[in-house]
Amino acid sequence: MYREKKLIDVPFILPGQFPGEPGNSVHVWKFPVNSTELSLLTYSEKELAGRFRLDEDRFRFAIGRMALRLLLSKYLSVPPMETVIAVDKNRKPFLSSPSANIYFNISHSGDWVLIAIAGDVLGIDIEKKDPGFDFKSFLPEHFSNAEQIYLAQSADPVSAFYFLWTRKEALTKAWGMGLQENLKKVDVLNLNDLFEANKKNWRLQSFSISLNYPAAVAFSDSSDKVCYFDGSGFIADGLQSQ
Repeated sequence: MYREKKLIDVPFILPGQFPGEPGNSVHVWKFPVNSTELSLLTYSEKELAGRFRLDEDRFRFAIGRMALRLLLSKYLSVPPMETVIAVDKNRKPFLSSPSANIYFNISHSGDWVLIAIAGDVLGIDIEKKDPGFDFKSFLPEHFSNAEQIYLAQSADPVSAFYFLWTRKEALTKAWGMGLQENLKKVDVLNLNDLFEANKKNWRLQSFSISLNYPAAVAFSDSSDKVCYFDGSGFIADGLQSQ
């Protein structure tokens, strides 16, 4: 019998002042998704935002990029539009300019955007739980035998699925892998396990914003703690200062 895993109910701090460079920490920021103007976006980003058929998808993308650009401008002490965000072959965004020892990852689902910032590569994932989602078809291809046993024994299989899935997504994003890779080999069952890939040791921390929004962040052991910040009002304040 596997012991049921629990998400950490973390307090997101509304900082009185900007926390500064993460150093040996991971900074996780949460931003609410609401309608917004397409400010602080490049021409190509505005074009991409306009391709989304649904308003909520367009808002999630726009708020994610705006929040990211404002955060990076604060961390790097440069104007927001001087931060150049590019994507690699796996569509993972990275800071192309200015040159800085700072890494980030972004995820959004439903009403929330999460952005993780650190001094080393990392990955983050958030999912809005769908109680009616039939996840069983995912198991043979993407989950190890141990993980499948864990799900079968869980008192809440849907929550257990999202617990494992957010960890798999966060870890593969940190590694720079696509989800097309063989996720059966990415065993994320044990909370305190370290994972070795790309010559790094990896840690995972699972947490929740609410019962309906499980999330996970994956980071190397060059970071020794995770700090959680509430970005509510950050975009509005940033736009007013421009």
